[in-house]
Amino acid sequence: MPAPPRLRFRLLGPVEFHDGTQWLGIGSAKQRALLAMLLLKVNQAVSLEQLMSELWDDNPPVSASGLVAGYAYRLRRALDDRGGRILTTRSPGYRLVVSGETIDIGECERLLRRAHADVAAGLPASGIERFDEALALWRGLPLADVRPTPMIMAEIARLEETRISALEARIGAELQLGRHTMLLPELKVLVSQHPLRERLHAHLMTALYQDGQQAVALGAYRDLRKLLVDELGIEPSQLLQTLEQRILRNDPSLRAPEPGIRLAATPRPQPSFPADPAVLRGRDEHLEQLVTAVRGGRIGVVQGLSGAGKTALAVHAAHRLAADYPDGLVFVPMGGVQEPPGYARVAQAVTQALGSAPPPGEDPPADLSTILAGRRMLIVLDDVAAPAEVQRLEPLPPGIGMIITARSGVTGLDRVTRVHVGALAPADALEVIRFYLGTERLDADPAAAWTLVQRCDALPLAVRVAAARLASRPNWPIAAYVARLADPAVRLDALVCESMSVRECLADAVRQLTGWGDGEALRALRQLAWLNRSPVTVADLAALLDRSPAAAERCAERLVDCGLAEALPDGRYHVLELVRVYARELDRDMARKASPSSDRGAAADHADPRRVVKPLRSPRSR
Repeated sequence: MPAPPRLRFRLLGPVEFHDGTQWLGIGSAKQRALLAMLLLKVNQAVSLEQLMSELWDDNPPVSASGLVAGYAYRLRRALDDRGGRILTTRSPGYRLVVSGETIDIGECERLLRRAHADVAAGLPASGIERFDEALALWRGLPLADVRPTPMIMAEIARLEETRISALEARIGAELQLGRHTMLLPELKVLVSQHPLRERLHAHLMTALYQDGQQAVALGAYRDLRKLLVDELGIEPSQLLQTLEQRILRNDPSLRAPEPGIRLAATPRPQPSFPADPAVLRGRDEHLEQLVTAVRGGRIGVVQGLSGAGKTALAVHAAHRLAADYPDGLVFVPMGGVQEPPGYARVAQAVTQALGSAPPPGEDPPADLSTILAGRRMLIVLDDVAAPAEVQRLEPLPPGIGMIITARSGVTGLDRVTRVHVGALAPADALEVIRFYLGTERLDADPAAAWTLVQRCDALPLAVRVAAARLASRPNWPIAAYVARLADPAVRLDALVCESMSVRECLADAVRQLTGWGDGEALRALRQLAWLNRSPVTVADLAALLDRSPAAAERCAERLVDCGLAEALPDGRYHVLELVRVYARELDRDMARKASPSSDRGAAADHADPRRVVKPLRSPRSR
């Protein structure tokens, strides 16, 4: 039974609840944190294990379960939940049963959906009202009085991104109404607070141009470009580069609308294409294969390990080919999930890029070939899970190019050239680090730099994350960071930088595996996690799983298809140490969920030296 209508909750600021008369806080920090976590997972059962981990930093006291029960009891009293119908005990933990509309986050998201729909329908004034209502719900930093645990910090980051994105959208709607002059002070403050938000810079450039300050608008672009090149080694996005060109040629469509003129529904903006990667080492041969294939009318497929830089290679190849496709480049994130809407995402992105997207609520065209006929466009489909997602696009009309990235080969497509990428050669990985840190810092401790490459398995994503992390901490010695990576238990925690995370990349691969419902392959991965040798033969894996060689080979091939292993030319399979580190985490988590009372026993079993095989001295094949 849902909570009484009078009960409401606020998380966009300090945590509070409304008892029908007034807003009240929760005095106890632990009770407040418990309420926040249950509200963030509203109407879902949150395990006692997760609650204890968040409340005590993975080091709960012996009496932790009893303490949580006490906090829940006192929380029920504060919420006047005498019957326990709101805060319920639900295996494997607790669940808060309330309507999402009673939480300010839910109300904010509802208002934002309405605002975006209004703007898309050509009603910017109505959209602005909804944006303002949503933004008014913020009372400061979200969850301001809750201890910053990993779960809380992740949610704060998500909510802050929601807030700034809503601000950007509201400003965009106001620019449609010709309010550029009144927006300029706010925009200048926002750009100074968020110097890397390119959409804010685009709004500032547009507002300055509409205000008659063409030279200042171009200066704003040059300032941003210098910042991006100096700090990140990248150029501004295609959207900003195009905007600069439009300002240079005094594009009439950029001018502010005349006062009193009601705006009709505006075309949706073209989707932006990712910027050309600033650094791409060790991929020259792969790049030439890909470019040659596409120019020859074939579909280029980039496949390989998770974190091997498949997307970066595809995007770089697309930029190399851009001059051959004057109707534009289209980038479609497919999400790595095998599902029918894949074609719909492609159709929406293509029609949007061509300015012919259907109105909101209408289905995309069933046949894209008619729309694409006579065009010259390059389509990049990123992280395709299965050929069914793209087979409806075949055959491609003349003049249309396509590049696909996938963990597996996406078999079943015609006229395909496949390019396989794995770990980098150590020297190339070292050059990536040199690009971010500079020669002087690298040469100050070359031995530590080489060890860093080894700790990262020379995997492009891991190397880039490590280099970016060190670049953002110029006072960190490379050796000190390498020492942190030496402990496998915390290695993945250290390989995170802003939105880049090796753990999340590997988690996506495992999600694809579990999405296929292949429990046997998942069990193989969990077993391989504790085997400290690689490569392994099919016979090794068969013995490990106590299965036939044919069944073991099927499991190994599944792991290859998900980007979690490499099939070597001699019939063996190689699993990176980073993958095994993540798989050990996964194995422990699954063991705890299966038998919470036997955590230590399971861990001790995995640590049994009889399960560990001495490392082989065979060289790694690349």
